[in-house]
Amino acid sequence: MADVWEALGGVKVIEIDSVVKPVRAFLLPQGGKYLLVDTGYADTVDQLIPIIEKHRISNIILTHLHTDHSGGAPILKAMKNTAILYHEDEFKSLKYALQAGEWLPRIFEEADVENFEKALDFLRRLPEPDAFVSDKSVIDGWKIMHTPGHTPGHVALTNGIVAITGDLILADDTSNVAYVPLKGYRPLSSYLRSIVATANLKVDLFLPSHGDVFRDVRQRVSEIFDHHYERLSQAAKALGKGLSSAREVAQQIKWSSGIFQKLSPLEKWLAILETISHLDFLVETGYAVTTSVLNYGISETADWNAVKSKLTLIADNLWSK
Repeated sequence: MADVWEALGGVKVIEIDSVVKPVRAFLLPQGGKYLLVDTGYADTVDQLIPIIEKHRISNIILTHLHTDHSGGAPILKAMKNTAILYHEDEFKSLKYALQAGEWLPRIFEEADVENFEKALDFLRRLPEPDAFVSDKSVIDGWKIMHTPGHTPGHVALTNGIVAITGDLILADDTSNVAYVPLKGYRPLSSYLRSIVATANLKVDLFLPSHGDVFRDVRQRVSEIFDHHYERLSQAAKALGKGLSSAREVAQQIKWSSGIFQKLSPLEKWLAILETISHLDFLVETGYAVTTSVLNYGISETADWNAVKSKLTLIADNLWSK
């Protein structure tokens, strides 16, 4: 059963229980109505309905389209007859995901592709947005921040007192930074810039979708930079051994859930997609090159200092090595 507690400024935080992973939804007050941010899983929407029924909902904003944030959206949209809003890059990512059969076989083994396509059934049922939100736009008194990296269209919201940060910065986990084949999209660079921009907000409370809340996220941001520096180092070391495919490199990474071979199919997908994001960053810095589609090698002019320098520049005094 969902619990509700009130944060600063009358923000209502809904703690949704789930056997998979607890997640939050938020009711943001504005002029007698509430903006609903995220909707939990499809199978937890029954926990939200009795809470939402008591409030006038102006709009539903999805921080991103992962199932634990958007699963209840179709039901709640129909129930409250209200608009669903999210970022256009999330919609583009959805379209790519629904065309997964065209590019997934290049990355995953046949059995993994079959399982992944079953997971796409949920995405096919998502309603298209009634409108897109954009960076710096204001919805019901809350400013939208486009914070790409965890997903291309991830957004945060702030009213100058509280920040709703989705899956961007978590206290007890590191957000997956997955590759998505959007033109010009650099997942890891984007993610690191997003967490720095969020850390520089002058607010009193940061409310993530999972885990502990924060008064200040700067220390956690520094730890996240350490984490990705280590992942980049492991990816570079794998390339140095002559390994080239994203899957081969992923098998050399020290994953928090264990060695690659023992990961679940979902964990393997996420691991490979994040590995591509790290390899992409190494290419961006000139340390690595793309030798063919989703295959990589060390550049003839590889310089690890270039990798550290780019990280330091993005960190804006929040991290150094």
